[in-house]
Order: sequence, then C-alpha cells, then structure tokens
Amino acid sequence: MRACIIGLGRMGRGMAINLVSRGHVVYGYDINKSIYAALSNAGVKTVDSVGQCGDADYVVLALPTGRESAQVLSELSTNAVIVDTTTMSLAELEQVLSIVRNRGFRYITARLEGGPKQAESGSLVMFIGGDEQLYKQSEEFLRQLGTPIYIGTHEQATLLKLISTSIIIANTMILAELSPLMKDVGLDTNTLVKALSMSGADSAQLRARLPWILSGNYPESFSIDLAKYVIDETIKHSMSKGRSLPIMTIIDKLLEIARSEGKGRGDFSEAAEILKK
Repeated sequence: MRACIIGLGRMGRGMAINLVSRGHVVYGYDINKSIYAALSNAGVKTVDSVGQCGDADYVVLALPTGRESAQVLSELSTNAVIVDTTTMSLAELEQVLSIVRNRGFRYITARLEGGPKQAESGSLVMFIGGDEQLYKQSEEFLRQLGTPIYIGTHEQATLLKLISTSIIIANTMILAELSPLMKDVGLDTNTLVKALSMSGADSAQLRARLPWILSGNYPESFSIDLAKYVIDETIKHSMSKGRSLPIMTIIDKLLEIARSEGKGRGDFSEAAEILKK
C-alpha cells in the first residue's frame, strides 16, 4: 500500500516510520522542511506539496487542529481514502465535513489514543467514525497503525476523543497534586508505582506519567498547548449543552498558569511543577 502522511509532527512522524518499517511506500509532507532530512534517512519519501499525495492509496492527516485539517482538505485532490487523525473540536469537525461532502472525499475519522512511541510501534488505539463500510474496506490499513475501534459517526468519535483526553489530563493533574505526599512515603519510584498500580488507584497515567512527575523529567509527548486546546473545547461543548464543568475549569486555569511560566512544551504533565511549590 502507498500512504501519504500530511503533518510530520510527533504523531505523524511516528506513523510514517512505522509504516515504512512494515514495508509500505510512504510519502510525507509538512510545512516544516527542516525535519525532511531525518525522515528521508528513515525511508520516508518527502514531497514539496500536498498535491503530490494524490496518487496514494491512503492519505493520513496528522495536523495540529481542525483548522489545519480544513485547509489541507481544501487544497487536496485525491481518490484515496483520507484517514484524519487530527484532534479537533466539534465545531471544526462541522467545517471539515462540509468540505468533505463538497469535494466528494472518502473520509474516515480516526481519533488517536497513545503517544509518539505508540505511533512508531504501530500500537495506537483509534476511535473510528464515519461510514462503516468504508471503515471495513480500510481496516487492513488501519491495523497497520494500531487497534481501530468503530464508534459510529464522526461526531461520536470526535466527542469521545475529547472526553478521553480530558480524563487523561485530569487524572494527571490529580497525580501531580499528590506527588509531594507520595515522596513523603519514602519509597523508590518503582516500588511506589507498582504498589499504587496494583490498587484501585491504578491508571494508565499513573504508570506512564507519574514517574515523569516524580523525576521532574518530561519527554516529548502531548504538549500543554494541545492539552489546553482539548480542555477548552470540551468545556465549550459542555457549556453549549447547558452543563458547566467546574473541575475541568480549574484544571484549565492550572494549565494556563503553567504555560505562562514556559512549562509543558514537551508534555503537559510538566504543569506538575507549579503544584509542587
């Protein structure tokens, strides 16, 4: 299969490298051409414009927000199946779907669960939305990226992604707030995480991000800009339904304070540093 990845940031880069390792012909486009040399060395065939992606079997969008997704779709001309992994708001999705309908694209929503490591190893989880028959036709390709779960409509998959990521962020902030008390226990990190992970307190974030918080070492994963974007859009959607989210609103303010202090460029969990003071 031939695939073209549009957007070669943390997730797009990982997916491109994964697909190359599985023997696929992979093209890649990004506005930041400084990353092209490293990707070319990894076997990705970099291109100068989205127009050069038209002959692929699958075009994967891995862009910052729905605004960029809409812009790319407006410029793209292809008969390929478009797999849009971009995290976006429901309002942005509405604009994207309008373009998709007008252009007659074959389009699948694939909201990603997992980070750059999972993207590169092909172990992502994907919330799939859109036409179920198109999903079934594309399932073989999607399984090269990870485990697809068919959710239903584009809107359902998109809202579930916002909810899931909001839970991840909230869970991480609870761990961050309690991290000074955890250190007071006097255990090494491995023992602490093992004990908590075998209790009712277990979570994916406890196992993945708590060691980062305790060590103060935050690798590149999910930036604070994207985390705040997700929280903002989740709050906005909930408010449109007449429901407030007081806890998420507090977390949103914490993220804003951390961002104003220059924290979280690699991963939003660095916001823990303002809670350790």
